[in-house]
Amino acid sequence: MKKLILISTLALLAACKPAAAVKEELPVAAPDVAPVIAKVCADGGAPLTGTGLCQSEAAELLVRDPNVRTPELPDCTWVINEAMMPDEALLYYAASCGEKTAGLGFAGGAHRAEFSYTQSATMGDEANGKPLFWLYGTDPDPQGALKAAMTELPAADQAKCEINTEVLEGWPAGMLRITLKDSARAGTPANGIFTACGPFGVSESSNKYWQVRQGYAWFFDLPLAEQDIDFGNMAIVTRGEDGTWSVKP
Repeated sequence: MKKLILISTLALLAACKPAAAVKEELPVAAPDVAPVIAKVCADGGAPLTGTGLCQSEAAELLVRDPNVRTPELPDCTWVINEAMMPDEALLYYAASCGEKTAGLGFAGGAHRAEFSYTQSATMGDEANGKPLFWLYGTDPDPQGALKAAMTELPAADQAKCEINTEVLEGWPAGMLRITLKDSARAGTPANGIFTACGPFGVSESSNKYWQVRQGYAWFFDLPLAEQDIDFGNMAIVTRGEDGTWSVKP
């Protein structure tokens, strides 16, 4: 297995230096995946390549959020896929449409870890490589990445924006949004669709939101159309010394 390099300074963007950087260690590269011992799953399918989990085993770990509205893709079925990380793995529900199953790839870096399409089941090859969400550190402040993003806003916008904890219907539990304060919403659309609070704030052109869980601050920037990955139902799992996988706290 290749030696892992840990970077100890967290920033938001390569071209953006927050006033107060968040100290954290993030992985920079996924490890080589050891071959999985051949096994036959109870449903007759093959286990996932990296974790070796069967669909039934992965489903026991990846419990669906009842608040989330799963995308509706009538010509597809939903399966569990994986993206390997250093010492961890991301499990997620992916659409399988015909001969294509949506997949995500992991890339670590000095500023943040990134997940992007390795393949889309519905959007064609032009989606390959498109970034979809990022992980930031949470030490010493769980909301440090969000607060650092807000410090990059012009002073006038900082006064108008806040971290909003309201969970919208059909969205993941614990969602956070950098959005306008109620007092600053005069003149904005009644349905709440508008663009405000910088590149990490709400947008009318994509679905942008944050979650703080499992030791990371997650930032999602997703297309408005129905997705072939259920971004509201994914979890990071870790492998114990006995080789079994469990959900990361």
